[in-house]
Amino acid sequence: MELSKNLRIDYFRNQLIAWRICGAVDLSKGNYWSWAMFLVIFVYLPTPMLMKVLFSYEDPLDNNFNFSLTITSLSNFLKFSIYTAKLTKILEIQKLIAQLDARVSGKEQELKHRYIFQHTQRMSKMFLVTYTIVFINAAVPFVFESERSLPLPMWIPFDWKNSIVAYIAALAFQEIGIFFQILQNYPGTPFPPLALFLVSEQCQLLILRISAIGYDSKSLKETEEELVNCIKDQNTLYRLLDEVHSLISYPMMVQFLVIGVNIAITLFILIFYVQTLGDRIYYVCFLMALTVQTYPLCYYGTMVESSFADLHYAIFCSNWVDQSSTYRGYMLILAERTKRRQLLLAGNLVPIHLSTFAACWKGAYSFFTLMADRDSQAS
Repeated sequence: MELSKNLRIDYFRNQLIAWRICGAVDLSKGNYWSWAMFLVIFVYLPTPMLMKVLFSYEDPLDNNFNFSLTITSLSNFLKFSIYTAKLTKILEIQKLIAQLDARVSGKEQELKHRYIFQHTQRMSKMFLVTYTIVFINAAVPFVFESERSLPLPMWIPFDWKNSIVAYIAALAFQEIGIFFQILQNYPGTPFPPLALFLVSEQCQLLILRISAIGYDSKSLKETEEELVNCIKDQNTLYRLLDEVHSLISYPMMVQFLVIGVNIAITLFILIFYVQTLGDRIYYVCFLMALTVQTYPLCYYGTMVESSFADLHYAIFCSNWVDQSSTYRGYMLILAERTKRRQLLLAGNLVPIHLSTFAACWKGAYSFFTLMADRDSQAS
């Protein structure tokens, strides 16, 4: 089964479409000598051109902006490469979610499942709108400059200031690069929180199924079979969590490493250097995009941990008192297995948790104060 034939899957439809347009699906199949590789080289060609003029501008605003763009571009390339290498894991993730979806039964679970689908669609649209705003802010403001300028402060190997043809060529090169780099970064941002949300909610659905056991008119044998099916669901849920974690772990580590520095630089520019309303709107939108990149991920990482902790007590909410000794034996096995804490780690090092989000902002504040001190000493 190929990724390109699975775009009908609703949960990750927008992300798979974006990865397909960017060539990630083609590259994940091993087609390295293809249009997809050419597109990746073209999109990330501006990165060394940004690095060539790093801290070489007279205007501190351009220097800070260039530095932020450079580390952002490098991190986007790393995340895109890691996702591309493991993109086929989405097939297994989709398969496991479909297995759990097939177990939904009863009015309460169906209402919960409908909420899950609607919420994933809202989340996906929220990220799409956010990235659209970021692209507009990045690609358009140069139009309102009084002098001829480009969206990105980078080294250009020809004189674009005195030639209209060279200027159009440089402008087209940057605009196309901005579009595809944002498009490549887009699916990697909503996918982790979407996947963690689905894991958390599938765990809540399993809690509902386990808690309802023994309260209907089924026989003792049928009740035992229902508990065994829930234990199988638990195994499927653990496999789903492992697959999601293995796919998002290292891209999220890269994101956590870069996000604090980017927040600090953005706040530093916004407070000390921005003078025009247009620039202020741009950096506020950029700061919003940085927050959206991290907060939902950490929030749903915390929700996953909380949901799996609740799973331990669900078995005692069932009508276990009136069941057979076999049922109680299965119940004890299930209860012991749910004691393990499900802590997600980015890069097997940093917790995907709200505490990490707070740590990112604390680190950003420390870096911000360091930049402010150095700036005051320089002046």
